[in-house]
Amino acid sequence: MAKRICKLEACGLPHRALGYCNRHYLKYKRFGDPHHATPIANQTGCAVADCERNVASRGWCALHYGRWRATGDPLEVRTPERIYKIPTPCLRRHCEKPATARGLCGKHYSRLLRTGTAEARGGIDECTVEDCFRVHKSGGFCGMHLQRVRKYGEPGPAYSLAGDGSPRRKGTNGYIMVTVNGRRTAEHRYVMERFLGRPLRRDENVHHVNGDKQDNRLDNLELWNTTQPSGQRVTDKVEWAREILSLYAPDLLAGGDRGVVA
Repeated sequence: MAKRICKLEACGLPHRALGYCNRHYLKYKRFGDPHHATPIANQTGCAVADCERNVASRGWCALHYGRWRATGDPLEVRTPERIYKIPTPCLRRHCEKPATARGLCGKHYSRLLRTGTAEARGGIDECTVEDCFRVHKSGGFCGMHLQRVRKYGEPGPAYSLAGDGSPRRKGTNGYIMVTVNGRRTAEHRYVMERFLGRPLRRDENVHHVNGDKQDNRLDNLELWNTTQPSGQRVTDKVEWAREILSLYAPDLLAGGDRGVVA
């Protein structure tokens, strides 16, 4: 069965009612004539001087009407700062998230609505680890130290063990690798270098006390030296011992030379 279409010539739209399509049926229902056409009002120019655009609303064209709605003046041009609002940081200390309401970010504003204050529970706003100024998350710790406590039982140092790069990944040799100054390095070596305040020497390596290559807490790391004296002469061994003492225990050499057995 063929589908019915509008009975008006040159229409061809699907039938809806009384032999008309939807458009012509609504015209017939409202005006009594399916061919009714709404007369177009006489359009005049925009009220702004030297503007030849047609009127859209309130005597202005669409451009000047939009300016009036945005700024209150049809002649004022919006600056980028007014078009795109520059986000301001949250008023809470050490919170760099953009403010969304009352000068607070979403988290602190939600806390204000729930508790009546943006302060953290217990009045703790920062991590309790010494020299750590990250935002408190739970239990007196920031997110980083909270994870360490849950995993190792202690928060560890204030600085991040992951260096300045990002994700910690397990390398092919089983050690955790991190990015430091754009260079990939083993995390346990980085932690020891931060503790010593200097880069490791070629004859030094870092040993894991408990054998877990992924446990890079400072308490689980030991500094080892792999050098050995060349030959078996006593003088060679004494010279090597002096070199080791000058590197790791220079205070023991302060007593001066006590003589060498030849």
